[in-house]
Amino acid sequence: MSRRELVQLGVVAAIAVLAVSLHAVGTRGEIVFIVAGVSLAALAWALSQATDQAGDTAGPRVSALLNATFGNLPEVIIVVLAINAGLNDIARASIIGSVIGNVLLVLGLSLIVGGWRNGVQTFNERVAATNSSMLVLGVAGLGLPTLFAALEHDPPAAELLSRWTGGGLVVCYVAYLYFSFSEPGLRLHDAPDHPRWTPAQAVVTLGLTAVGTGIVSEVLVDSIRPAVVSLGIPRPFVGLIVVPFIGNVAEHFAAVRLAYRNRLDFAMGIAFGSGIQIVLVASAVAVLTGVVVGSNLTLVFDPLQLAALAAAALSATLIARNGETNWLEGLQLLTIYLVVGVAVWLR
Repeated sequence: MSRRELVQLGVVAAIAVLAVSLHAVGTRGEIVFIVAGVSLAALAWALSQATDQAGDTAGPRVSALLNATFGNLPEVIIVVLAINAGLNDIARASIIGSVIGNVLLVLGLSLIVGGWRNGVQTFNERVAATNSSMLVLGVAGLGLPTLFAALEHDPPAAELLSRWTGGGLVVCYVAYLYFSFSEPGLRLHDAPDHPRWTPAQAVVTLGLTAVGTGIVSEVLVDSIRPAVVSLGIPRPFVGLIVVPFIGNVAEHFAAVRLAYRNRLDFAMGIAFGSGIQIVLVASAVAVLTGVVVGSNLTLVFDPLQLAALAAAALSATLIARNGETNWLEGLQLLTIYLVVGVAVWLR
């Protein structure tokens, strides 16, 4: 680990301490929300760096999985804490927002940067097709309980269906991991980098930043209500756009940097893998958390949010169809994300 990297990690720690201190002394909610958001983004970046170093010796598939898993840690923690705080609408919106943030924003930026730098880029079509089909599964998994609740108007039945759906999605995610690692045609051909950190440094940094992420996430969730009132930001916009954007910083850094280096398979693996983890696993975690804290959370989503998720899955499927991509397709993804953001703000 270089001296520059130590200084950067020290700055990340200082911002986290500042956010916690402001919350402890009762500073105004909107100030705490902004500082905690910056701190969480910085911690997500630190997690990204640590997972990069931990996974570089293991190859692109394992490294992409590590990036997606630890990159999603802030979002999952926020979902759990939001449910515990009674902010079920924020929790549900952040699940959808994290998926569309990865598929539309992160992947869109990666394709634009990679396309401008390298021209038309190619990728493993079979891997992309498998990933896009898992996103479609997520749309069905979240959409069917919503449709059921609209047709039946039976809350206990909707809760039961949500629990079965969450369990089924987790089983499919485990099967997806097994299939991805065991099927020869789905292996990514991408040489790993040489790690700059020792394994001990990577593990310690992962542990400390994970703990810091949990603490700062609680500060962020506690400040949502006063921040929404003071700043006049619509609650759905906070859940769908702001919170996922903060949590997706790790994916932004990692995927865009890899696409710039023409390692598009790896970049797409991070963006798709993160979105798949959220839609299949975080939704189940949300239902389980609701059972534990007694909030009776269901997988019944706002129709506009589901439409945004469906648009993201459809776009990903179209991009995966021919094994190559360009910067224009990235711009198309960003345009959809912009329209979704404006629609949620105006609603």
